[in-house]
Amino acid sequence: MRELDLLSRIYDSAVGLPDRVDIPPGDDMGAVRIGDSRVLVSVDQLADTVHVDLDATSIEKVGRKAITRSLSDVAAMGSLPCGAVVAACLPRDFGEERANSLFDAIRCTAEAYNCPVFGGDIAMWDHPMLLTVTVLAGGDGIAPLLRCGARVGDAVCVTGRLGGSQVPVDGYTHHLDFEPRLATGRALAAGKPVRPNCMIDLSDGLAQDLAHLCRASVVAAIVDADDLPVSRGAHALAADDPTKLWQHAMGDGEDYELCFTVTADKAAHIVGREVQGAVVSRVGTIIENDGGPSVRLRLPDGTIQPIDRLGWEHRGK
Repeated sequence: MRELDLLSRIYDSAVGLPDRVDIPPGDDMGAVRIGDSRVLVSVDQLADTVHVDLDATSIEKVGRKAITRSLSDVAAMGSLPCGAVVAACLPRDFGEERANSLFDAIRCTAEAYNCPVFGGDIAMWDHPMLLTVTVLAGGDGIAPLLRCGARVGDAVCVTGRLGGSQVPVDGYTHHLDFEPRLATGRALAAGKPVRPNCMIDLSDGLAQDLAHLCRASVVAAIVDADDLPVSRGAHALAADDPTKLWQHAMGDGEDYELCFTVTADKAAHIVGREVQGAVVSRVGTIIENDGGPSVRLRLPDGTIQPIDRLGWEHRGK
């Protein structure tokens, strides 16, 4: 069973929802109307042996990642976090001291991003640790950015550098230590300097996540390998074979950067610039959907190949 196939089935079956649900399944966050307010909601899981390795990772960084990976969804909507609830299933031998350290890290991280934890649940079981974080957010007068809206001719842009998120470089391991792009997403949603046509966070790799944008907008995309901003971690992985750099940049996953599209004229005002701490790069172009692969890569020799099946999936050891 492939995770993407299961998700597609769930999204396709989400019909007949009441009118108060105004962002249905299939985006970085869903939304429901409560009175005159729109509340955005997302839920993410952090599982030992899948998203982290408890045997090799400090409990403080595990607690931090549980919150920050959820906040990356908020960033992709250009919204502001309001609060979170956390459910934890812990192994029976987890230990009280370690549990207290975990929850302290979760609480302190959430408070640092103005996203207080105000509820949750704890259970013990005979399986690896599983943390489930539900985040609530609001637009505060700014409409959320959705995955749909890309137009033919749009520039495909990303923030930061991609690939190699699992590789420690000078004491920094991106998938554990990254900063969610909340300020960048908020600035873009506000049109500072430009408002994207659509946006998504890069958690499963550019190949997969850009494919989500394309399918939501019924378009396709070509990415230029030479234009990919590649991380130091990806360079380390490809040290023996630089031709694999693009594979790491497109498919390693857990970048927690933003991918968005803007019209070509607007791209000139943002590409190469820093937006709230994140440098923006243009990596490709939106093209017509001709029934072929959603995402294609143009290699330095001009060869074009499909890559929308490349990417990270949630598999354990």
